[in-house]
Amino acid sequence: MIVNAPTAHQSSPFLPCTFVLCAALFVLLDGLGVTGLWMASLKALPIAILAQLALRQLYGLSRSLTLAALAFSALGDVLLEITFTHHFIFGLGAFLLAQLLYAANFLRHADFRNRRSLMRILPVILCALVLARLILPVTGELAPAVLFYLLAIVAMALGAAAHRGNSGLLFTGAITFMLSDTLIALNKFVTPLPLADTAIMLTYYSAQFAILYGIRRTQA
Repeated sequence: MIVNAPTAHQSSPFLPCTFVLCAALFVLLDGLGVTGLWMASLKALPIAILAQLALRQLYGLSRSLTLAALAFSALGDVLLEITFTHHFIFGLGAFLLAQLLYAANFLRHADFRNRRSLMRILPVILCALVLARLILPVTGELAPAVLFYLLAIVAMALGAAAHRGNSGLLFTGAITFMLSDTLIALNKFVTPLPLADTAIMLTYYSAQFAILYGIRRTQA
């Protein structure tokens, strides 16, 4: 008897549409300056919806690692949204764990020896070096934490870049995640950016969505 890997690929559009609506609602309300503890829950809700999609559409260790990464991402969303002492550090720590989990997931399937991987990897490394040179000198006492996070997200992006199989969407998601975090760093440490919060959240939600469906595509 041949047992195929779980294929919950035939999903209704309900959850993806709900994700888009919830993400758009948060971005809109956040752009309008709406505040309150409930906004932290709304911010994490799209990621919780992606976790439901991961449960239905992924399988094996990739599903477990993806669910853990999404859980820490949702935690980071909440920690960054509410205000308390050192909330940025705690939020950064949660996202650091999410990036390490994504990196571990992608690197399991990485092949750094082919031309496609090299063509993807070189721009990632170049951008990381430019970003480090620009941001680290102005992060003060946070420099070690920011450097560690930068290394983690670069490892995640490199794992996606070298992922075997149909990994174009996955790599796009990883690069978009790097862009979102770059906007955060520039806005916080270098100079305030116009519409920074809106751009950050749009790229962040897009990245998480692309990563999830990129993982699904590599498992197909």
